[in-house]
Amino acid sequence: MLFFIMTSCHAEKDNSYFYDINKELSEVSDNQEVISNIYKRELEKYKHTHELKYLLSSKFVLTFKEPDEKSKKVSLIYELLRINDDDYEFITAFCKLSLALEFENTSPKLSLQFLNEAIKMEEGTSEKVLLPHLYHAKGRWYFQHENYSLAKIYFYKALKTFRKEDKIYLASMYNNFSLCDNKLGNIDLAIQQTWYAIRILESKKDLNAEEILQIYMMIGNVGVYYLEKKDYKNAEKYMGKKLDFYKYKKKFEDNAIKNAGQLLSVYAITQQKNKEEELIKYLISIEPEVKKTYMKIYVYEVLQKYYSDKNDLQKLKFVSRKLVELNNESNKETMKDMDNVSDILNGYIIKNINQEYDYKIENQKRKNILLIVLVIIIIGIFIKAILDIRRKNKEERELLEGLKNELETNNVTLEKNIQEKQDKIKNLRLNLNLKIENEKAFLENLKKIRRSKNLDAGETVRNLFFQMNNLVQMDEKNHELMYESSLENREFIKIISDKFPQLSEQELKLCVYFRLNLSSKEVSLLENITPGSVRVYKTKIKAKMQLTKEQDLYTFLNSIK
Repeated sequence: MLFFIMTSCHAEKDNSYFYDINKELSEVSDNQEVISNIYKRELEKYKHTHELKYLLSSKFVLTFKEPDEKSKKVSLIYELLRINDDDYEFITAFCKLSLALEFENTSPKLSLQFLNEAIKMEEGTSEKVLLPHLYHAKGRWYFQHENYSLAKIYFYKALKTFRKEDKIYLASMYNNFSLCDNKLGNIDLAIQQTWYAIRILESKKDLNAEEILQIYMMIGNVGVYYLEKKDYKNAEKYMGKKLDFYKYKKKFEDNAIKNAGQLLSVYAITQQKNKEEELIKYLISIEPEVKKTYMKIYVYEVLQKYYSDKNDLQKLKFVSRKLVELNNESNKETMKDMDNVSDILNGYIIKNINQEYDYKIENQKRKNILLIVLVIIIIGIFIKAILDIRRKNKEERELLEGLKNELETNNVTLEKNIQEKQDKIKNLRLNLNLKIENEKAFLENLKKIRRSKNLDAGETVRNLFFQMNNLVQMDEKNHELMYESSLENREFIKIISDKFPQLSEQELKLCVYFRLNLSSKEVSLLENITPGSVRVYKTKIKAKMQLTKEQDLYTFLNSIK
């Protein structure tokens, strides 16, 4: 009972609702309008039901929307983590993965801590929805910290845990292998791995925009590898393909700018001045549309290098001044973000400390309550055991007393029955002896009448009548003695007739006399047959009962119950 109370308080929540929403959001990750509609739907559910699940789902959807500032997204994730309070494992793991990605550059140690906590949590679940993404993120963390061998191990773990139909993720892992191999000096293997990743994606029908973007990104990587091999022709070919894809797509302007900077280095080496100038014009034209400060800095760094190589001092001064301004602005933004993140972290840490303290107090209260309940249960069990023992002892005493009284009563009754039976047998035998004496006297009188001629006939007849009457009365008494216990005799006859169905009625009747240990002569007088006939009947009965000559019929009959 106590075990049930303790385990039922820690029942695992159902995460399937969040698995479904995560799948739904993953399929529309590039469509902010659809994401907004999903958010409104979940928020309406919360307003109608006030269930925690729907509050969490609405906050979860918001994390997929593009935030204005990094600090806002971090704040949102921490809020989601706090509201969830480890109720749903999926939400906790998701938040820690998101925070790890947000802090991988600004706070690498904290990022790795979040990853390790989330991986441990996901490895203990049955679904493991986030586990491959966590392995991927940890591999990327090691890649950024130049531990390429360990990075490959985690990329391989991710590869093995992604589903076969997730071709974009499988292709991404092989692309990550190529990045590690390139850093380890295996450029040819890197190129080979990248082309294999591209073929995985191209094997999929109806590629979406994200998958097409991934293919061109990997094609650009092939160009970079050829640049490192000093194969400038192939480097220009594949970098150019990537730039042509990105160049006029505003959504991917960051990718286009970085690719343009890499391609400029190829044109500078191969001395293709016209193409250099075209790219510079492209960068100058796109710069006003760039919103992110760090990307503007990249554009001006490329321009600074170009004007420096061309010795164009006037434009170099302008670009350098612009770079100083942008770097100052970037520093302010970084400081602001760091302050915001620091405030969020401090607030979260303080809340965690308070929650941990509250939890310890609550946990101690819970332990005390459980201890009290346990003590009460043990005392209750102990008292119940004592009462049960006392009750059983009392019942046993009463039962023994009853059995003793019943046994004494049965003994008295049995002794009385035995005495009655013995008296009956004694009376029966006495009557039989008297009958024998009367019969002898009757026969003597008959002989006297036969021998004597002068006897008074009337007197003689009266004597004979008197003796005959005595014989009749004795027979009646004998029958009364035999049938006073007729119910017992009937029960006895029924038992032996069931046990020995081959016995005749006369034999069954004689068994009653033999059970009383009457002699053959006594039985013959009762049944008006000769003693020899009685002995023959007795032999037949023993044979039918399969008794030996040595076995006593009287003892055997009295043993039958």
